[in-house]
Amino acid sequence: LKTASMAELEGGLDPALFLRVHRSYIVNVNAIARIEAPTKDSWCAVLKDGKRIPVSRSGHAKLKELMR
Repeated sequence: LKTASMAELEGGLDPALFLRVHRSYIVNVNAIARIEAPTKDSWCAVLKDGKRIPVSRSGHAKLKELMR
């Protein structure tokens, strides 16, 4: 896994279950408890275990589309 790029890793995952929410993070959408906006222009995904994952603008747009 260490030699694979994020794009290669993302390509091998089920897009219905996993979403790239940031350039450094791919998350299982079932693990997301909620999305928070700590500042006006930033977001983070709070996972069910309490961990916080940064969410980019494009990741936020993907999450909004997925939640429709």
